[in-house]
Amino acid sequence: MAKKIVFTTFVLVTVAIVAFVMFAHNADAQDSPAAADAPMIDFKILGGFIVEGIVFSIVGLIILMVGYKVFDLATPYDLNRQIAEDNNVAAGIAVAGVLVSLGIIVAAAMGG
Repeated sequence: MAKKIVFTTFVLVTVAIVAFVMFAHNADAQDSPAAADAPMIDFKILGGFIVEGIVFSIVGLIILMVGYKVFDLATPYDLNRQIAEDNNVAAGIAVAGVLVSLGIIVAAAMGG
């Protein structure tokens, strides 16, 4: 299940980056000679954005995993057992809150 989530996130980020590069491209006037030679998509910029997206995604996931482990160590019980085996809804909500808050912090830090 986690692999599907990571793959889906990767695909969505890649599609968003490609769409951003395509629609944020400055349009030149059609009468100018530079407009005829300029490609619609600058693949060097697109490749840089894709590499940055992959690196930031990996770093963000690592930070989220480390934050989860720190929260797990700070609690007096085993979160994995509480959520998976005992079906403790309160533990699941607490973990979800920690992951969402860490995700917002990581996104704000990476976004500048």
